Amino acid sequence: MARCPKCGHRLRLIDISQNCPKCGVNMRFYNFEETFYREAKYAELSRAGISAKIRRLKASFLGSNLTKARLAVMLLPLLSLLVPSGKFILSLIFKQEEISFGAIGLFTLVSGGGLNFLLGMKDAAVSGAAFSALIAALAAFALTAFFAVAVLLTSLLGFLSIRNMQKISCAFSALGAAGSIATLILIARFAAMPANPVVSGRSGFGLLLTFAVFGVTFTVSLLLCRKGIPVEYDEGVLERIEIFKKVKRGEVKLDELPQPVVETEETRKIDAEIAAEEEAFHEKYAKKEG
Repeated sequence: MARCPKCGHRLRLIDISQNCPKCGVNMRFYNFEETFYREAKYAELSRAGISAKIRRLKASFLGSNLTKARLAVMLLPLLSLLVPSGKFILSLIFKQEEISFGAIGLFTLVSGGGLNFLLGMKDAAVSGAAFSALIAALAAFALTAFFAVAVLLTSLLGFLSIRNMQKISCAFSALGAAGSIATLILIARFAAMPANPVVSGRSGFGLLLTFAVFGVTFTVSLLLCRKGIPVEYDEGVLERIEIFKKVKRGEVKLDELPQPVVETEETRKIDAEIAAEEEAFHEKYAKKEG
């Protein structure tokens, strides 16, 4: 059950009045001014964190020429995987199928259930070695595609950590470049295997484009790591964030803080407007009294 905020009297279900049946205080407006200022201070401090996040979000995409360049190139690794890097040919009993070493070919293979067929054929007596080499090349391609997606996500989510996300994006770009070269080598190795009646392939150079664009994203991310991303915060925002952390840790109580918690040019302007309005009100009242 609820209690009176002043005397602590336990209220009954029939106590529907605003006034406490024991001490008579208006419970709705008891300590209204203190509660109002406490909530105003809390709102001021918590709003600073939201303001800082918005500033970091804006800076992450449009903070400098480098962030704009990253915005332009972060999708390129994924798009480059659409360019085929060769193909493999499955000669089945009733038909012959050609599937490209590219994002579209890999999607077609997985969605059509062809991956299960390849996994089942890797232990075949005649062509098992060729199928094993093909599976290794496809796995390397899938891993390279994963790194391309990771570069895109870390670029989009860079505002979560202005410094660390750039390092992660840089690492994924380096891994993606290495993965594209490894995939190219594995495809060439598969294509160079002795001919067999079930599976064969031809290599291409599409992954060289992927390697190049990973190099571009790596360079941009590395420059962002070194130069950093400039973030312009409003006056008093960082100070309010530090104070709010202390409030959450219990080092400082809201009641001990002034209102406003941090004085800025904006708050001084508001105080001046309020003072001017109060002065005008008192002058008007004095004229009426006179």
